[in-house]
Parts: sequence; structure tokens; C-alpha cells
Amino acid sequence: MKVQMNTMLRSALLASAASASLIAAPTYAQAQTAGDGVDVGEIVVTGSRIRRDTFSSPQPLSVVTAEAIRESGNTSIGDLLMDQPNINPATNSQNSSGTLFLAGQTRADIRGLGPTRTLVLMDGRRLPFSDASSPAVDLNTIPSLMIERIETIAGGVSAVYGSEAISGVVNFIMKKEQDGLELDLQGGITERGDGEEGRYGFNYGKKFFDDKLSFLIGGEYASQDKIMQRDRGDMDPGIRRDTRLTPQPIIGASRANTSPYATFQLVGGALGTARAVTRDVRDNGQSIVRLSAACSTATVQPDCQDPSLFFSGPAYNALQAKSNRAVLRTYIDYKITDSWHAFIDASYVKANGYGIFQPAFSSAAGGGTMPVVIRGDNAFLNGGGTTAAQLRAEWLAAGKTLTTAQTAQVGKFWEEFGGRDVKTEREQARVAGGFAGKFQTFGRDVNVDGYVQYSELTGTTTSYNVPNIARVQQATDAVLVNGAAVCRDTAARAAGCVPWDLVNGASREAILWTNALSATEQKVKQTVAGLNFATELFDLPAGPIGIAFGTEFRKEQSQFDQDALGASGALFFNAIGSRGGEYTVKEIYGEIRVPLLKDIPFAEELTVELAGRASDYSTIHGTDQYRIGLTWAPVKDVRFRASEATAVRAPNIVELYAPQSRNFTTAAIDPCDKDVFRGANAAQQAARRVTCAAAIPGYNPLTFVSNFGAGRSSLPLLQGGNPNLGPEEAHTYQYGVVIQPRWVPGLSVSVDYFKYNITDAVGTVPINTLLGALCYDDTTQSVASNPFCTQIQRDPTGTNGGAVPGGVIQVLQVNQNVASTKVEGYDYSVSYGFHTEDVFGKDYGDIAMRVDATWMYKFVTQGLPGQAFVQLANTITNATPEWKGNASIRWSYDKISLGWSTVYFGSMIANQAQQAGVLDPYKTGDYFRHDIRGTYKLNDDITFRAGVVNVFDKNPPYLPETFQGTGTGSSQYDNRGRFFFVGANMNF
Repeated sequence: MKVQMNTMLRSALLASAASASLIAAPTYAQAQTAGDGVDVGEIVVTGSRIRRDTFSSPQPLSVVTAEAIRESGNTSIGDLLMDQPNINPATNSQNSSGTLFLAGQTRADIRGLGPTRTLVLMDGRRLPFSDASSPAVDLNTIPSLMIERIETIAGGVSAVYGSEAISGVVNFIMKKEQDGLELDLQGGITERGDGEEGRYGFNYGKKFFDDKLSFLIGGEYASQDKIMQRDRGDMDPGIRRDTRLTPQPIIGASRANTSPYATFQLVGGALGTARAVTRDVRDNGQSIVRLSAACSTATVQPDCQDPSLFFSGPAYNALQAKSNRAVLRTYIDYKITDSWHAFIDASYVKANGYGIFQPAFSSAAGGGTMPVVIRGDNAFLNGGGTTAAQLRAEWLAAGKTLTTAQTAQVGKFWEEFGGRDVKTEREQARVAGGFAGKFQTFGRDVNVDGYVQYSELTGTTTSYNVPNIARVQQATDAVLVNGAAVCRDTAARAAGCVPWDLVNGASREAILWTNALSATEQKVKQTVAGLNFATELFDLPAGPIGIAFGTEFRKEQSQFDQDALGASGALFFNAIGSRGGEYTVKEIYGEIRVPLLKDIPFAEELTVELAGRASDYSTIHGTDQYRIGLTWAPVKDVRFRASEATAVRAPNIVELYAPQSRNFTTAAIDPCDKDVFRGANAAQQAARRVTCAAAIPGYNPLTFVSNFGAGRSSLPLLQGGNPNLGPEEAHTYQYGVVIQPRWVPGLSVSVDYFKYNITDAVGTVPINTLLGALCYDDTTQSVASNPFCTQIQRDPTGTNGGAVPGGVIQVLQVNQNVASTKVEGYDYSVSYGFHTEDVFGKDYGDIAMRVDATWMYKFVTQGLPGQAFVQLANTITNATPEWKGNASIRWSYDKISLGWSTVYFGSMIANQAQQAGVLDPYKTGDYFRHDIRGTYKLNDDITFRAGVVNVFDKNPPYLPETFQGTGTGSSQYDNRGRFFFVGANMNF
């Protein structure tokens, strides 16, 4: 039996061994060894806890081997997994530098349903969350050199594993033993000499006491350097849409009318009536320069190219995050008897991430987080020097007087403080102890295992150069008292206020008095205990009935605290405050596998599987879920599989207990804005003429320019948790077929249909749904009585934070069980492998080829029950290409192997909020990335590897929505360019 199974496994692996990219075996799981190191015929595959004597998985299963991880050239496991067609980009190397607390993390997101709906396991045990601000698992906390394989199931398996498994499970199967020392070294760099990466790891294992005690220890250190847009000639200065035209073509980026030195809005108004000047610092001198009409409006025009201004985008944008981490893991297994063993699995992680942000800024249009004005009696405006004289002349020419009542809005990137960089430091310790064994009852073996796992994470973030808003406003409001420049505010003067010279440049003392930092501390604890049984009840003609059952207990605790000054909202930073809480859950589950028919005509196999789980949460109380599966093989060459399941996700601590706090979004679009109005359909335009007019004094749909939207300031949000949330619920379906024709050895073809229906999804009402369909496109009720419109706070005069008359001050959002999502599509897989000697009569090595693809033609979301569903499939916004695939071919001969792989994303809509005909181009176009990798085995102990990722130096699509590759959707495109890596694996 063992020989037959090894032969079967070898054939399956040969058919799917494209380890230069993804090793995915949809039908077969790989062999597993028991904790005592003895090969066993029965295994447990991800997706079920029933032990089985076949390698057939109850659901489509993708497998990434240890060799694939090493040979990929990636230092981040998450970046490797993102090449799988069924995994979408979430937090990763390209976009985490733009997050406040997640820098350096990578997360798994199956089907694009979110990392919180993807459950991450290690050896079938739930891993702890890696952050208190956004609960999910950072895949970088797992030592890659100690991974034996990664198994991924895309489908509802909550009945087997519990909450968070709505979209599927990623299970890391870890090494349990090793003989001797293994070293692994890898380094890489881009063609342009930046983005350096390195990973250095080891494993050491040995057995003692007549092989009863097995000891394994290993760890790794990995680092990744940042890549800045300004250092890339082909991405600097960038591109934008020309909003003056319809459709909107792509043009070069415009310069910012918010200068690092200062711009002064002397006369507000529309194009042709506004007037602004800037302090121009070039050629070791400075002067006051009047800006062109295109650069003088509150919202910069597409053709603003004044040389005295700068391109703000590439100056501050990071294309890749900077991070480093050290991971240590040990596994100790002791064989008590031939049937029982005990184990300890412990790990420690220390990770640092670095968020990179532009400096604090004040908008030339006014409003925003830190509005600053200069008054006519400003001490430095009325001071000596050429620059002050030039500014006074412009001031007077604009019709202003040098008095307190006369003001000009200041636009400025406050580079004197430096970038608002964030350093995130996390330490996480995890220890699991347990046992496994078997005993007999009624003549049947009963396998049992149990464990207790405890983990604790502590972390801090330090946000640098987040100025004190009030102090900046006080320091810049300087007046002359007895011939000396002082702060106008007497209380501020008494507190040590140092006047800030906006005309000639600030002193070091003024910078120090206004600058600040904000710090947060977090702690996450998880306690899990489980007891599992598996056995066979009795034999049927088609085989034994297998069952598994057990119980689990879990306690989650989380606390996140911000320093008092930062939490008060006094700084140029998100006022988050403190949030924390805990919950417990007690669960029981059961599975049964019933073989109905076997080895008869038209039924080589017919098996049905049932699973159920009941849970009792301290927060949402009772939930239950089930799964029904059917496998039918009419002949040996064809296997049909089908499953239906329900799943739940309990709200996490942040969703339940987060206090209302300030946040910002750049994704919001104001339906009342003239450009957005122009792109709306006739019914929307008719509604907005009424509703926008009711909300905005003197509204004109042809001239109103909002204070937020593409290329403008971000929109402030007030967001928070809700302790009365209920569970998310899902119903999932999968139907598939696997064909492995005996007359074509090594060929495997699979097609699987998937469908997810998710209801009561936790989240806020989508911002653009709130602004559009629920408010300004709804004429069934007045704006004043519409509860969704009341969540949108506009500024009638433009002087209270809205920047322009009718601008939005903030939008209120809290978590609710309101959303629904429906997803449908197909997964395809074809693999073929053969020995050249079998085909050509001479041994030229082995060839392995593979193609995996996902066609997700439906991904629709509903903001509220009863509302229309919005199609997000094939859009950059939701990072869901309709078609995604990868293909690979690998040749192996003697000591050498070479592989070529290609990743493909189908053309996607750049912005689903705009209709076709408004943007040109409207779609991204098809995208291909090609990689080449190879290995050379010097001897049995030393193997070298090298490769080139993105061989043809393919940039993200040439659209403003994707060009940088740093958004969630656009980060699936490689933005670092051609990347070279080398590595070596050594065993002693």
C-alpha cells in the first residue's frame, strides 16, 4: 500500500512540479509524516479533519512547496502567494508603507473578500492576529525556511475551522524534524540599484535518546529596502487626467500649488480671476513670483507647470516599503510510546516596519486639517528685505491692506519638519504544547490529539513630525511688538511660542516649538485549546465510515492606546484614542465521511461528506454552520466534486469596540462636483440638480468645484465601532471536475465553479454609495430628512473647514451589519509532466508545465439591504481582474533546472465610478509579467539558485489609477521593475 501511494504521489507531483512559481495540485495533497517521524498511509488534508487513505482532497487544494518558496526569489511569503489566481492583493510590500500601523506586513486575501475573511493556520491550528489596529495575520511572522508546504483552499470551510474561514483557509504545514544543519542565504536588487532585499536563515535538527526525542530549531532574518518614486526616471514626475476635456485623456502630472516654501492665495475665485504668489527658492536665492492662472486656483489646473512650484507626488511616494524582521522557531517532539507523542512548538518574532508619508500640509484653498493664513499686519510681511517688499507689493496690488482684517490663505508642505514617517515595532511570542496518539476501542483505532496555544504581541508605533496644529497657527500669526516679531496670541507667547517667518523661512527654534510626535502602544493576546478525535465507525461495502469530532476554546484580547496629545486631535495626525476589548468562544464540531459506492461500473467512487460546527460567543452568542460534500468518480480518469457550505464570521474587537476617531480617504468622489456631474447619467443629473442645490448655497452644476476628489485633499471621516454588531453570514457553493486520463500519463485537468453569497457584512456604508445612491441621487425624501445626507456635513461658507462654499467638512461612518457581496466564477488548472526519455527515447531530463487561471465574472456588492448591487469585478478599485492566471514550464536535468513563469491580469476598468466615455483610456489593458529562475545542484548538500523577476521590466499600466502600483488594486502590478536575485542552500 505504501509503495502504491508513493508512486501515486510521485506521478501527481511530476504533473504539477512547476516550482519556479506555484506548485498546485488540485486533486492530490502531499504525503505527511506523523509526529513520531514514521510514514503513515493515512493523512489529514486541509479542509477536513478526517483521516483518509486516499490523496483526494474534499475541495480544490493548492499547494506551494518548500522548494517553490526558496526558488521564487521573494523575501515575503505574501508576495509569493499573490501570484495565485485565487488570491488578491491586500497589505503587501508595495502598499504597506502608506499605512499608519501595518508597514512591513503582508496578508492573504482569498477571492478579494478581505484578509479578515481568510483564516490562516499553522499545522491546522489558528495563528494569532499580528496587529491590534487591524486584526489579521501577518504572513511575514512565519519563518519561510521552516515551511514544508502551504495548502490553500478557496471555499467556505468554517464548519471545519471556525470563524474567519468564509473565503477560505491558508494552512502552513511546518517542518517537524531535520538531521543536521541547513543554511540558506539570498539577496536581491533591482536593475536600478535600489530595493535591496535579503534573507538569511538556518535550521538545525537532531534526535536523542534512541530517536525518541526530536529537536528542531530554526530562524531567519529578512530585510527589504524602500524604493522612492522620485528615484525612478520613468515614473517621475508622473501622470494625471486632464479634467478639462471629455473624455479625459492622460497628460503629464501638474505641479502642486502647495509649495514646500509657501504659496499665498491673494485673490480667490475661478480660473482667470484668482491670483496667487509663491516664495521661489532657486539658484541660492529667493523671491516672490506671481503664479500663472492655472496654478492660482484653489484646485490646481491640469496645465499648472510653473517652474517655481514642484511635483508633490513623486517627491514623497514610496513604491516599496522598508522593513526588517527576525523570526525564531523551535519544535520539540517526544515519543512516549509507539502510539503516543507530545510536542512543544514555540516561536518569537521581532518585526520593524517604516511608513513613509508626505510632510504635513496646508491647502492653498483653505480648510483641511491645518489651515494657515497670513494677515496684513504680519511682522515678517512688513519686515525688511527684498522678499518681504515683493510680497507687500503683490499684496497691495491685489487690493489688500496691511491690516489685521486682511488675510491670504497659505498653501504649504511643511518640509521644515521632515516627512511624517512612522516606525512600527512589534514583538510576538507564541507557544503551543500538545499531544497526539491513538488507542483502540471496539476493534477500531481512535486517533486523538489535543493542544493548548498561547500567544502575546506587544508593539509600538512612533509617528514623527506631526506638528501641533494650534502651535503652527499661533507661530505663523506673528506681529511686531516694540519692534520685535512675536506671536500675536499672548497665552502662546507665555508658553514659549516662537514666531515662524513665512516670508523668509523659519528658524530652528520655531520648528522645534511647533513640531511633535505621536506614539501608540498595542497588546494582543490569544489563548486557544482544542481536542480532536478521528476514527472509523464500521465498514460498508465501499469502505469504512470515517468520522472526526472535537471541541475548541478560544479567547481573544486586544488593547490599543494612543498618547493623550495625539488622541486629542491637536496634532496633524489621526486622532484614534484608545480601543480594546475581549471575547471568548466555545465550539464543538463533527464530520462524517460515508463511502457509498466503489469499484463498480460508473462508480469507481461515490462518497458523501458532512460537517457541522456550533459556536457560543460571548459577544454574538450562538452560531452554527455546516458543509455538505459529494465526490463521484464514474471512471478512474474522471472525478466530480461538489460542496455546499454555510459560514460565519464573528466581528473582531476593532469592529466592536473602536471609538469614533478621525480618518481620511482619497477614494471619495463628490456627486455635486462639476466633473463628476458631467459624467453622470440623465437620471442622476436630474436628482443632483435638486439635492445638491438643497445642500449647497447657490449651487451651479456647471461651476461647483468640490474640496475633495481626484488630485485634491483627502476627505475627513469620523469612524468607529459598534458593540451591537452581529455575525456575517455566508453561503458558498463549489462544483468541479478533475480529469486525469490514463492514456496521457502525467496530465491533469480541473475546472471548478465557485459561488459566494455573503450577507450582513460588517463595515461602513461605502463612501461613494453614501454620497451618491443614498443621498444625492435619492429624491424620495428631502436632503434635510434623509438620514444618510445628515451624515455628510457641508460648510455653507467655506470658512469652517470645508475649504470652499459647500465643501464637505467630514462624513460620519460607524460599523454596521449592512453590506452584501456575491461572487461567482471558475477556477481552471492544467498540468502536464513527462520524462523526455519516454517521449524521445533518450534522457534529456524532465519537463513540467502548468497553467492556473481564475475567471471571476461577478463580484457585486450592496451597500444596504434593498439597494442595487454594484459590479466590482474587473475593476482596479476592488483589485479583482475578471481574468487572472499564471503559467510555468520547468526543465530539470541532472544537477540543473530552469523555469519560466508568466503572471497575467486581464484588462480592468480604471475607475468604476466613472462611465465609459468619461476617461480615455478607460481600461488598463492586459498585463503580463515574466520571470525566469534556475538552480544548480553542486552536490547533495549545496544548491545554488538565481533568477530574474519581471524579465522585461514591465511597469504597471500607464494610467493615473495604477501608475504607481501602491494602491490595493494596483499593487498586484510589479512596480519595482526588473529584479535580480541569487541564493544558496547548504546542508551539513
